[in-house]
Amino acid sequence: MTISIKSAVTPSGEQLINIPADVDILKNLGFSAEQAAALCAEAAKSIQLENSIAARRTLYVTEADPLFLEWQYDETPEKEKAWRDKVAEIKAAYPLPNRT
Repeated sequence: MTISIKSAVTPSGEQLINIPADVDILKNLGFSAEQAAALCAEAAKSIQLENSIAARRTLYVTEADPLFLEWQYDETPEKEKAWRDKVAEIKAAYPLPNRT
């Protein structure tokens, strides 16, 4: 899968959309090597975030939500713990990238 940059403004002020996240292409468009690397890193981070959110959403629906419903029905500490443990497991398996 090719990573693309959703939108960027070139140093000359031109608005671009769906640019391949490739340093050489970005340099040919007028970005410095540092700017190109930063844009590529940000695109990769964005893809990682989207993938983690999608994976979490799927696992919450298929694995955590049924445990939550069991807890809501039974109202026992064991069922609550099972649900919370599953949520923590999913979050650990698919961490969100740092937003710094």
